[in-house]
Amino acid sequence: MRKLTVTLVGLVLVASFSFGLLAQGLTADEILAKVEEKSFMGGGVGSMVTTVKFDVTTSDGETTSYTFKVFSVRGVEGEPDKALIVYLAPDLVAGTMFLTWTPEEGDARMWLYLPALGLVKELITPESRGQEFVSGSGISREEIAEGFKYKEDYTPELLGEEEAKGMSAYVLLLIPKEGHETDWKSIKLWVEKDEFAVIRAEFYDENGEVAKTMDGDDFYTDSVGYIAHKIVLKDLVEGSTSTITVLDRQTGEIPADYFDPEKLPTLKIEGL
Repeated sequence: MRKLTVTLVGLVLVASFSFGLLAQGLTADEILAKVEEKSFMGGGVGSMVTTVKFDVTTSDGETTSYTFKVFSVRGVEGEPDKALIVYLAPDLVAGTMFLTWTPEEGDARMWLYLPALGLVKELITPESRGQEFVSGSGISREEIAEGFKYKEDYTPELLGEEEAKGMSAYVLLLIPKEGHETDWKSIKLWVEKDEFAVIRAEFYDENGEVAKTMDGDDFYTDSVGYIAHKIVLKDLVEGSTSTITVLDRQTGEIPADYFDPEKLPTLKIEGL
């Protein structure tokens, strides 16, 4: 079951194609496929290290800030995409690790390492997978692991084109496929036409009301590529807001041990 993402581990946002392709007239399926070619943190096939700040503001106005280092590898033939999220701050959760293996099809596997207990636990039950990634965010561990992938459960329809935040955008409506269990009655996406970045997303509940929104901001090209360096997720039901800020992205080789759940308790991460 695919949900709203936040990936960290992709979500969002980009595929890099020339404007010349657009003149050929892309279908809704092709547009959605290009959006999903990149993970939530952007980048292409290969390894990347990303530093992310995660600010969670609850309905009572209290804000808690988290910082993570994300190590990811994508596009290895015959292997799932893998990501290790290391909690850096606040001190209360520093050293906690969240490891995900996400295949092209099917459910992701997830492990949580708790340094205080020296314990690695694979998250198998719906309760453990659906628990919030960080308290008050309204974003589940499964949403972080699955990332921005909706082709499996939704059929896209191209509604047209319009301007969004000063950018030319395709407007897609995603409708659940028959027989597929989903969290949303529909999802509406505004996709930037040149880079296929998601500018805005609206998630509609069973009553046809907007329950969650996602807005990309601070779009620019860094050393890795084009991405929204800030993503704001609003839970309109709970009244919480989560702001994800990409502080830094770099490509580079990552040791295979970083993605081995059995080695998390003794893992020595360079630079931390």
